[in-house]
Amino acid sequence: MNSLKSDSDPQGLTLVMPVYNRAHQVGRTLASIAGQTRLPDEVILVDNASTDATPQVLRAWAESMAGAPCRVRILTEPRRGASQARQTGLEHVATDYVMFFDSDDIMTPRHIEVIMTDFKSDPALDMTVWNVRFVRADGSTRVRRMLPHDVWQNHMVQGLLGTQSYAVRTDFLRRCGGWRREIGGWDDWELGVRLLLQNPRMRISCEPRVDITVQADSITGLDFSHRAGDWERALDLAEQAIMAKAEARQMQRLLTMIAYRRLNLAAHYRREGEPGQATGLRLRAMKELERTGIRPALWKRVLLSASYHHTASGLPAAGAIYPPLLMKF
Repeated sequence: MNSLKSDSDPQGLTLVMPVYNRAHQVGRTLASIAGQTRLPDEVILVDNASTDATPQVLRAWAESMAGAPCRVRILTEPRRGASQARQTGLEHVATDYVMFFDSDDIMTPRHIEVIMTDFKSDPALDMTVWNVRFVRADGSTRVRRMLPHDVWQNHMVQGLLGTQSYAVRTDFLRRCGGWRREIGGWDDWELGVRLLLQNPRMRISCEPRVDITVQADSITGLDFSHRAGDWERALDLAEQAIMAKAEARQMQRLLTMIAYRRLNLAAHYRREGEPGQATGLRLRAMKELERTGIRPALWKRVLLSASYHHTASGLPAAGAIYPPLLMKF
């Protein structure tokens, strides 16, 4: 572990970033952090057992920040997985606020300044949330759809509380349990469900302030079947959290959306040439919904089935059509 500048402000912000084999790319991300108009009070870089020159790149950057008003620490987490590395970083956070970032993404220059302005302008704020822009390999971009009027629909479908999408009060995050180390995919989505179940006081901005690089060698990749089981585990744990914490009025909406996500995942398995996985998960989606005590009306079953066939056929915009109807009634 390398430490530089140990006098971080306890009322400040820590940025935690796991890094795995990003020697060729992490420099751009680190430059976007160093170029902020207001630096984080602390940056915790968690090397997740890299086998390339990543540790050397991280150390060189930490040394270059020695004169900056920002403490830099480099930790090592030998257990592979982003949730492992993020939780390890969280356990070392000493500031009041924390945010997480990925090693191949870029933040706009005033990003940290805006975050801290939000927190200081409202001492009761638990979270500040912003939009992101997805950048594909061909240079095309897509801005995530945001629905500030319905945070649950926005998160259940669009992943409102994705890893790079918010900063949070550290003690609030710890009270929610932090990152689940056993989840290998959709760990940020599952954590977002637990955060929202606590009814946080949030400020939401639709302005995209982070560019997320979409690439095949990211932690999640570009397909689903290569990590079958990881996604299901996140869905199972989110379902358990909803059943334990949600009010009766919202439980039906949220459990219906769990069924929708299971069906959506099954549809992707079918598109990727895994009909066995698709059929098993499709059947389970409806069985689990009934097991929880939710027995959807016929029209809602028809909508859920239509959403599966829509996605499996490769047609776009399923997420814009079915969730609003499923969550409205």
